[in-house]
Amino acid sequence: MKIFIACVSLSLFALGAHSTFQQPEEADSCRFTISGSTTKPTITGPDDVIALVHVIEQPDSPVEILSMDFKDSFVSVDHERFSDRLRWTMKVRNRSDRPVKGVHVQALVTSQGIGAGSGFEDGPGQFQDLAPNQEVEVHVSGSTGSGDARGNHVHVLVFVTQVTVNECFYLPSKSVPFKLGGSIP
Repeated sequence: MKIFIACVSLSLFALGAHSTFQQPEEADSCRFTISGSTTKPTITGPDDVIALVHVIEQPDSPVEILSMDFKDSFVSVDHERFSDRLRWTMKVRNRSDRPVKGVHVQALVTSQGIGAGSGFEDGPGQFQDLAPNQEVEVHVSGSTGSGDARGNHVHVLVFVTQVTVNECFYLPSKSVPFKLGGSIP
């Protein structure tokens, strides 16, 4: 009888402990659906800078870059070194079904995708909710930098680095296609 009571007590304890320590299901507040349409971003500014800009496609990002104006920017390349000043105005759109509280975009000057390069990450940061399908224009003061430029070739890569949806941070994927020799198609 003592063994039976001990087994029942242990079973009840185990069942109670199991219900107390169950992992919560993933919160629905972190989930979102993205509209299928994407647009090719419009890039404006000095011709020599525009020729270097590549906006990375991020089909899983709840925010898409609609346009960027690099009017007060420059990128100079000489003797396998570069220097830059990146300043831009960008327009982004929330293409998810949830309000977005913040977004960060990065413009990175890099040589053949190698090394950290020079760049600036910023964006609207925390702002009033950006409703689904709503657009916002942001002015970014930018940065200056310098670095190596193998073969005197550099690119300005632009991508969304972080999006805040409800209380969740989302890091969109980044995939940059390089042809042999380090050029971006």
